[in-house]
Amino acid sequence: MIARVRAWCAAGGALLLSALAAAPLHATCGAEGCPIVRAGATSGRFTFDLRYQEVTQDRLWNGSAATTLEALIAESEAHGEVELYTRTRSWVAEGLMRLNARWTLSASLPYLKREHRHWLRHVPRYDARFLDTFEYQGLGDATLLAQCGALQRPRLPRVTLQGGVKLPTGRQHVPDQERSNFGFESHLEPAARPGSGSTDWLAGAVVSQALPWSRALPVSASVLMRWNGLGTDDYRMGEELQAALATGVAVAPRVTLLAQLNWAAHGADEAREHAAAGEAVSHGESLHSGSRSLFLTPGVSVEVLPGLSVLALYQARLWSHSESATILAGDHLLLGTSVALGK
Repeated sequence: MIARVRAWCAAGGALLLSALAAAPLHATCGAEGCPIVRAGATSGRFTFDLRYQEVTQDRLWNGSAATTLEALIAESEAHGEVELYTRTRSWVAEGLMRLNARWTLSASLPYLKREHRHWLRHVPRYDARFLDTFEYQGLGDATLLAQCGALQRPRLPRVTLQGGVKLPTGRQHVPDQERSNFGFESHLEPAARPGSGSTDWLAGAVVSQALPWSRALPVSASVLMRWNGLGTDDYRMGEELQAALATGVAVAPRVTLLAQLNWAAHGADEAREHAAAGEAVSHGESLHSGSRSLFLTPGVSVEVLPGLSVLALYQARLWSHSESATILAGDHLLLGTSVALGK
């Protein structure tokens, strides 16, 4: 029992779950991802994960509090877009390979199905005739991540360094992305599409400290930064920062309860025509508006068979602040399975 728990701890505490995905790592077009530490999963020399994430953003938000549709309409520009709703369902395939005791490589690729709605402010009160709904799906951007155990000494915290790249493999254009809404342009922003069209760089670190109780996973503190490049239609998504504190406890030989505190920050997106003047586009969730959020994430991992585990995580938003009016999700859901091969 003790040996099994220690094996879970050594492998799980040092790996980050890339969203991402959505979000990848975190967000695409108002489609928040789940900023979660990958812990408590089965681990082998080769590990294959399949995850399902669902995020529904339908909370109207401004600053640090909820707002009303009337207030959003009053603050928006004439004929401008007012973001109302984004639902993203994503399936993420990930493979990890442990090269040796220090080095691990991973690659992930998401497939997204999304519904996005925005309303054009042609009149000062809501009128359903001016609502545009976009429904689409496609492959997202692939992420490659290398991890190196920089410090691995007995009784000292384990330090793991990370570096990687997100590649523009995702679908950058979808049918009917440009429309006319009563003579005015209505379009699906580049950040709303499955692929951003940009090459982005990632760097981070994880520090894990073993606890003195045999059933406890280590306490892991992690940080991961993403610098986004110029993407489709000269659109640049804001830089992203994720941080987390995570631990867990094995309540039975095959069952581990998980607990995480997650922080996510997203800078305002920019379009090239505004970048020269130093202006950020700022309408819509993290696709436009800079935001910061704190989440509480309980979960459970169950080893169904040797080498096969399932994972469920529920992420509740504790606090958020946006730089301008936006839409948020109240919670996130993640389900996954992991298969480990080799020693």
